[in-house]
Amino acid sequence: MFGSATMYAIMIEIAVFGLLNILSIVFFSRLMLKGLINRIDQLDLTLADAIKSVLEGNFELPDQVTPIQAFLMDLVKSNLQKSPDLGVLSRDDSGKFA
Repeated sequence: MFGSATMYAIMIEIAVFGLLNILSIVFFSRLMLKGLINRIDQLDLTLADAIKSVLEGNFELPDQVTPIQAFLMDLVKSNLQKSPDLGVLSRDDSGKFA
C-alpha cells in the first residue's frame, strides 16, 4: 500500500515525536521538581521563623474574645459544672440490664 520511502518517513516521524514527548516530560518534571523544592525551602524558613519567634516570646497575641464567644464559653462551662446523673442500673439474674 505504502512505498518503502513513505514507511521510513512515517517511522522517522514517530521516532521524532516520541523523542520530543520524552524530552518535554523530562523538562516539565524537572521544572515541577524545582518548584517543589523552592516551596519546601520556603516552608522550612517560615517554620523556622515561627519557632524562633515563639521561643523568643515575640509572637502576636490572638484577637480579643467577642461577646458571642464569651457567651458560648460561659454556656459550655455551666454545662460542664453540672454533674451528670450516674444512677446504678440494675440487672436481672441472667445479667441483662433491667
